[in-house]
Amino acid sequence: MFSTGHHRILSVLSRSGPRSRTDLARVLNLSKASVTALVRELIEQGILDERERVFGFGRPAIMLGLRQDAASFIGISLQSDPAQIVLTDALGQVHLRKSIPRLTDVDACLGVMIDAIEEIQSAYPMGIGVLAGIGIVIAGIVSRDRKVCLTSTSLGWKDVDIGQRLAALTGLPVFVENDANALIISEQLFGQSGGVSDFSLVFVGEGIGGAHIVDRRLHRGHHGGAGEMSHSPITLGEGASLCRCGNRGCLETVAALPAILGAARRAGLPGEMGKLLELAAEGQADAIAILRQAGTALGAALTQLIQFADPARIVVRLDPLLLQSTFSEALKQTVDTHLQRRKGYETELVLGALHSGDFATGAASLAAQEFLFGASFL
Repeated sequence: MFSTGHHRILSVLSRSGPRSRTDLARVLNLSKASVTALVRELIEQGILDERERVFGFGRPAIMLGLRQDAASFIGISLQSDPAQIVLTDALGQVHLRKSIPRLTDVDACLGVMIDAIEEIQSAYPMGIGVLAGIGIVIAGIVSRDRKVCLTSTSLGWKDVDIGQRLAALTGLPVFVENDANALIISEQLFGQSGGVSDFSLVFVGEGIGGAHIVDRRLHRGHHGGAGEMSHSPITLGEGASLCRCGNRGCLETVAALPAILGAARRAGLPGEMGKLLELAAEGQADAIAILRQAGTALGAALTQLIQFADPARIVVRLDPLLLQSTFSEALKQTVDTHLQRRKGYETELVLGALHSGDFATGAASLAAQEFLFGASFL
C-alpha cells in the first residue's frame, strides 16, 4: 500500500506530531519536491490532512498530521483471563472494548476470537477508518516473524502458529508479540517516550516483563526472548523460592504481585494489595518488610539493567496502588543507592500505572506499527 518514502513520513509524524513539508524534507534528507509528491499521495488516500498554518518569516507553513480516521486496528490480549479485545484508531484511541474467555485449546480460542471480531465489526462506530490489521498479545516467547507462539506457560502452548491461522480466517494481517514488547511498542507510538531513541519498559503484574527499544527499534534478541526479566535469578541459595519455571530464586518469586500477596498470607496478613498497603502505611512491621523486600529486588534488577544496557529512560508500569507506596520507595532507593553514577549519563526512571486494558491496546499498536512504519522499520 505504501512505499518506503510514505512509511518514513508516517513514522516522523507519528512520533513527533504535525510538521510542515519543509520540516519533513529536512528531517528525512529528501528534496522538497519528493516530500510534496509523497504527502499529496497520502492526503489523497485519506491518511494525512493539512492542519493550521504557522506564521513566521516568509510564507506561512502548513502543518501536516496523521488523520484519526486513517485506519483502525483490533488488539487481542491473551495475557490474562478473561481475554480482552479493543478497537483503536490511528492515534491509539480506544473506541470499543470487550472481554471474552481465554481458552487454552487453540481451535476453541480461535473460535471465540473470530466471534468477537465479527461482533466488533458489526458495531463499528462512525468516523473510524477501515480495519487494517490485528495484533495478539501473549505472555510467552514469540518467533521473530511475529506469527508463532514458541512457548507460553500460562496458555500451555508450544509452537502454535496463531498469527497465520487467524490471518487465514479473517483475511487481515495479524501480528503476535509477547506482553512486554507490545507495551513498549504502544509506549513508543502513543506514549510519552516516542522521542526517546533508547529506552526500556518493565511491568509488574502476575509476572514481571521487560522490553527494550534500541536505536528506535524493538530489540527482540536472537530467539525473540530479549527482556525476559521474570525468570532472572535475584536470590540464591537453598532458601530461594521455587518458581513456576522450575528454577529457584527468580525475580518473579519475590517481586511479582502473587509473590507479594503470597508472602503476606504466610505472615498472617491480608492477601489483598489495598489492605496490605494500608497496614504498611500504619507502620505494621511485617507488611513493610514484605513490600520493601519486593521493591528492593526489583530495584536491584533495574540497576543491573541500567548498568548493562544504559537506556536513556526506564518506564516501570505498576499496579496503581503501588505507585506511592513502600514498594516504590524501596525500588527507587535501591536504584539510587547502588547505581554507578556517571555524570552526563543518567537514566531517567519513570513510574506509571498499569491497567488490565493496556495489554489489548498494546496488541492493537502492533498492527498500527506495521501500518505506519512498514516492515523495514520493525
